[in-house]
Amino acid sequence: MDSDGRNTRLPLYPLSDLVHFPHTNLKLDIFEQRYRRLVQDVVQGASEEARWVGLVLVKPGQHRGRRPEVYPGGTAGRIVRCDFLPDGRAQVVLHGEFRFELDQELPGEPYRQALVRPIEEPRWNERDAGILVVRRALLAFARSLLADLGNAFPLAAQELDELASHSGFEELVNRIAAELDLPALRKLALLCESVPDRALSVLAILHGRQQAVDQLRPYRHLAGKSQLN
Repeated sequence: MDSDGRNTRLPLYPLSDLVHFPHTNLKLDIFEQRYRRLVQDVVQGASEEARWVGLVLVKPGQHRGRRPEVYPGGTAGRIVRCDFLPDGRAQVVLHGEFRFELDQELPGEPYRQALVRPIEEPRWNERDAGILVVRRALLAFARSLLADLGNAFPLAAQELDELASHSGFEELVNRIAAELDLPALRKLALLCESVPDRALSVLAILHGRQQAVDQLRPYRHLAGKSQLN
């Protein structure tokens, strides 16, 4: 990774159906030779910043045999773990560092690189009354949905307890957003929002799902009775 003070040069790893959020971890199995080369080059970097990879979403309807177009918003992920397997795969874990906007793709092989503009996030006053209200609401809806849906809800009770105890506001919002069962384009839309707007969007999604569960609750009860008869 290189930086000129305004733009940052990153290798790009296009994803077809995943969106990475800052402050979350993403596990990937990498098969293609060019992207195994990317991983090798990155993990051999001398500094922490040299281990960053730009995760971007591929636009739908792309054809094989040509370089697919990608959306201009993405996340810089830092490789925190890498295992090269005997079958040639690379298993990596990336930790989301920051959002960016893609300015310009650069020519060259064997893998894609681009100049990107990091998006600076403001520092949050974690004790701000508005942030505390949204934070409590997010956790309350998440715990309520977990109680209703059990394993169908993507976060376990222990994870929610850890988020409640140890995470900052942005990490809490992003962890929930990353785990929600949503189309990739919807997640990209969340990523491109400011953190306050993203928090309110995630809160609205959880609220809508809680309303759906509440509306279906009598029918679930009847279904349970029919299974007993």
